[in-house]
Amino acid sequence: MRSPVIKTEHKKWAHFLFDKYIHRLLKKNFSNFWITNDLPNISNSEKLIITPNHISWWDGFFVDFINKSLLHRNIHVMMLEDQLKRYHFFNKVGAYSIDPSNTKKIKESFDYTLETINDPRNFSVIYTQGEIEAYEKRPLAIKRGIQLISRMAEFEFTVLPVVFRIQHFEEKNPALICRFGSKISSSELKDDWTVFETKFYDTLDNLAQDAFNKKFGRDLFQYD
Repeated sequence: MRSPVIKTEHKKWAHFLFDKYIHRLLKKNFSNFWITNDLPNISNSEKLIITPNHISWWDGFFVDFINKSLLHRNIHVMMLEDQLKRYHFFNKVGAYSIDPSNTKKIKESFDYTLETINDPRNFSVIYTQGEIEAYEKRPLAIKRGIQLISRMAEFEFTVLPVVFRIQHFEEKNPALICRFGSKISSSELKDDWTVFETKFYDTLDNLAQDAFNKKFGRDLFQYD
């Protein structure tokens, strides 16, 4: 029998343990958490999918920290089913499954994504690369799942690219640097995939320039 999508089961006790552990771990391993530009204005009624780049094992923790500091919504992170079964604790703090090898289960995961973001108290995190790749690699292995989700949707939602870079400066530990991209409406993405690719790559390139010029804004570690 085919197993269903593993849905998110937020548990307060799990978030309590996870937040304390991860925040301490991030500060132990990174010197700063720099934000180089302002988070775009996102209304309380706006339905939201965030699409980060995928550069490391840490990536989901980065987005969670952003959420706790700036967004304050319920996080739902799409995660490979075999990994979620292996690390099932993540289901209690926001992860849900996708099985890329099974077309029917992909659709179920996309349906669940839409069900989740239809409540604007939530947001979904989808890694469009699907695998970890070097920041500098071009082209990236960007998949079109977000476009398929936009075509399935019966409502409008916002896609927000968010990119991270890990870089050493003068400190012993590397700094974590983040930049927000421009918002993309699902209706414009539905018929033109290049809109997403252009804004995603632009955000990556702009962050690289921010890092080169040491253009740092606020340090989220100072506000935690």
